[in-house]
This record gives sequence, C-alpha cells and structure tokens, in this order.
Amino acid sequence: MIVIDFIEIWWRSVSGLFESRGVAGQFERSPIDRLNPSCSLNLRRGELEIDLIVWESGEAELAIVESDGSVRQQHFDDLKEPTELESVLVKLSSLARM
Repeated sequence: MIVIDFIEIWWRSVSGLFESRGVAGQFERSPIDRLNPSCSLNLRRGELEIDLIVWESGEAELAIVESDGSVRQQHFDDLKEPTELESVLVKLSSLARM
C-alpha cells in the first residue's frame, strides 16, 4: 500500500465524523499514470481551511489558512515514516475536535 492509498482510506473512515462536526472535506487523486502521482485533501470549517498534498514518494505539503487570512505551511519529507504521518493526521484531526 502506498501512502496515497493510506490517506484515502483514512479519509473515508473519518469523513462522517468530520462532517458531523461541521467540517467539509474533499479528497482527490491525480491520474495514476503521472511520474509521481499525488492526492489532495481540503478541509474547511468556517473560515479555517487546511490543504494537504501528498505525493507517492511520501513528500507532502500542509497549508493551514487561519481565520485572519494568515497561512502556515509545513513540508514533510516522507509520510511513509510513522512519526511524520502521525504529525499530519493529528493536525487534520484537530479541525474536527475544535
């Protein structure tokens, strides 16, 4: 299983919980025939928005747009590493707990 598959399975398993908490989400995959396929997950709750892009290589970009318009970005070298993956999933899950 590649990291893109994992993110998709995780999202499908928690999307109902997120929606019940007022979080709208959208997951998309790039065409599989690309050199380095990717997926994106966009989450919105009120004025807060989180964008995650993950490539098959394991690299990822996370952007959090705050209600004041400021943007915090974080790069991850390899989400195949459990500690990096955990860090991203905790940040995404925090939106549902707010």
